[in-house]
Amino acid sequence: MPRPLRLAVLFAFTLAVAGCGLFDDAVSSAERARLIDDMASQLERGNSVSYVAYYQLAGGVRATVAHHAEPSRTVMTFPGGLILQDATGQTQCETTLHPVKCQVRTLTPAAAGLADSYAEATKRGLIAGPVVRDLLRLAWEQPSAVLEPLDATIVGHPASCLKVSGLTGAPASSFTACVTSDGVLASFTGDLNGLLVDQALVRVGGKPPDETFALPEGAKIQDLRQS
Repeated sequence: MPRPLRLAVLFAFTLAVAGCGLFDDAVSSAERARLIDDMASQLERGNSVSYVAYYQLAGGVRATVAHHAEPSRTVMTFPGGLILQDATGQTQCETTLHPVKCQVRTLTPAAAGLADSYAEATKRGLIAGPVVRDLLRLAWEQPSAVLEPLDATIVGHPASCLKVSGLTGAPASSFTACVTSDGVLASFTGDLNGLLVDQALVRVGGKPPDETFALPEGAKIQDLRQS
């Protein structure tokens, strides 16, 4: 996935214009900026690491996110679906159908960083990094939001966590996200657009084999990219 625009410049601009008085007294304006930017940077760091992350979602179902750093490609598998993303575009598959049906669309680097590009996974309870980054952006934009930093160890990996509450007009009014030092999303809990999301890392593996990024055998593929 492409590297998202760093938030630091935006933070600095807002601090210069708004002044410190707009922010919650419990966390200084500089600290808010640092906390949010640190987590956004951690998630960005995950783009340079090859890994397979295995998750348990709400209801006990399982999902995976496999990422290959070079060449960059990612596959997300979740109950009933699959999203494959590489330099050629994004492929979304409905795996409950027989045969599996997939659609391929062009995905620009800018779109790859948008939460909407992962809406189908989100609806199935699997949260992607860009979704978390979008929520962090909303937390930064709303001075009334409350941020609480936490440290954790998740399946043996040190992780930094942020508990955010008090958001308005956002997909989630509150959420907690944890990211490992390698940039892997370790957990996410929150009510997202009315869906209870409880995503927990259960295991992390190393570089995924090439076959991880193969579409299901016999899948019907509809190419919607413009020639």
